[in-house]
Amino acid sequence: MDWIHIPSIGANTDWAECLADGVTHVVHLAAVAHRIATDTEVPDSVYDAVNNLGTAQLAKAVARTPSVRRFLFVSSIGAICNISEATVDESTPCCPSTAYGKSKLAAEESVRSALNNTPVEWCILRCPLLYGPDNPGNMKRLLRLMELGVPLPLGSVNNRRSLLYVGNLIDAIRIALEHPNVARNLYCLSDGIDISTTDLLRKLSEAAERGSLLFPFPKLGLRVLGKISDIIGRAAGQSLPTNSKAIEKLCGSLTVNGTRFRRDCAWRPPFTIDQGLRATVIEPR
Repeated sequence: MDWIHIPSIGANTDWAECLADGVTHVVHLAAVAHRIATDTEVPDSVYDAVNNLGTAQLAKAVARTPSVRRFLFVSSIGAICNISEATVDESTPCCPSTAYGKSKLAAEESVRSALNNTPVEWCILRCPLLYGPDNPGNMKRLLRLMELGVPLPLGSVNNRRSLLYVGNLIDAIRIALEHPNVARNLYCLSDGIDISTTDLLRKLSEAAERGSLLFPFPKLGLRVLGKISDIIGRAAGQSLPTNSKAIEKLCGSLTVNGTRFRRDCAWRPPFTIDQGLRATVIEPR
């Protein structure tokens, strides 16, 4: 495998070297990820430059490359929304609430616009919260909370969340690169099992073979905890794992219906959520 260094991704990125030598399939995953920690906020313009304009530039380059047959863009459920009491799928109206989600939605449209009138077959995969060994983001935040070894007031969070293990995503990408049914289609993915934050923490504890230190606490109390954490974090110049945005993520629901991809591709996730969580906590991070 040859590695090609791309100094930066944006509206002026030169993708020619990456697309040389008869490249036939392109998978685009690179992005600036959504961050909820107040001390690492990314300007909205950066999300748009990298996630949208960089993707658009790549899609245009692909359209000019005769050898490319399929372009696969890995997007996010954030292009639809961040929290929803109703299950979302491919038909759910998109109303992203973050700069990250907006940039992903714009990137999806950029892919369609660049490739719809070309021979290149595009496919878009929208992913919920990803987890696996060395995972960043919100799952890492949950692992940090668990590893504190102190009782956590998350024993009665009755939300529902869809997740996607990285091994299942890789397998879905493998299928999507060749399956004829996915051409010029958009799909939502998930492990197929919805879980509450409380149950997720219990499963993480079981996978790590350690006790679960959870106790029930009212949602209002958690919101107050978030506000207090915001104040302390600002005073200390750093974000706490219990800030308001983190609490909102921990308590909110977002379930994803991924049956369309399973039906169209006769696909079944090769890893269960228990297998994925075990790999997440057992492997070195």
